[in-house]
Amino acid sequence: MVDSDAHQESGRDGRARPLLGTRVRLRHTALIGAFTAVGIALVLAGVRLGSSLALLPWSGMFWLVSAVVALLLITPLVVCVAGHLVLMRRGPRLRLRDLGLTRPNRFPVGLLLWVPLAIVTSASATGATLGLLAALDSSSGADDSGPSTTSDLVAELPPAAGLAIAAGTVIVFPLFEEIVCRGMLHGALSRRVAPWAAIVLSALVFSLLHVTPLVMLYVFVLGLWLAWLHRRYESILPSIVLHCCNNALVALIALSSL
Repeated sequence: MVDSDAHQESGRDGRARPLLGTRVRLRHTALIGAFTAVGIALVLAGVRLGSSLALLPWSGMFWLVSAVVALLLITPLVVCVAGHLVLMRRGPRLRLRDLGLTRPNRFPVGLLLWVPLAIVTSASATGATLGLLAALDSSSGADDSGPSTTSDLVAELPPAAGLAIAAGTVIVFPLFEEIVCRGMLHGALSRRVAPWAAIVLSALVFSLLHVTPLVMLYVFVLGLWLAWLHRRYESILPSIVLHCCNNALVALIALSSL
């Protein structure tokens, strides 16, 4: 059940109470974002340096796989350790509850409906948009070699590398992204704006972080669901379940081409 003191922390100025009574502020989220950026930069620099100094004639695919595996597995681990030392052992001394890592306020049986519905609506929004763009560009005769190139790249991955990337995509990154984007960002926004605005803004930031235009709409709609689940159950655990299921479906589709 939700702690009783969370219900007592309503804003005196009429704003919605902070989700879970969290003490996370936007500057804490920005700090974790800075750790993430530095971690990614160091990983990419290390892979680049290794490719320059290596004496063995490893292919470009080897270095590509190394970079992806490092980004998916090492970066979240380094950032979480740094965040734990800075935010939970020192500084504001945040608690797990502040990050949304707490028991849901009810048994999330509704996930049997919300998980497939979230994935279907996200895919439908993306499909409708891509269909509209295809209809508008049908007369341009654009080359469609991009998807086949991507498929060929995935097909060249060694099975072990594909499984390592899938593990990072399905388990590590969903946990990391939910702590940062829902537990911290959505929680911090709930201290300042209305619930609907916190949901929309956190989903928008979540989609922008994925940078690839073709997936940003999908991620935005998915982010709306993830933030809504966080608020509905007052825990990021249901959001993690949805995120893992979504990424597992994506990884399954990608691995099927190996």
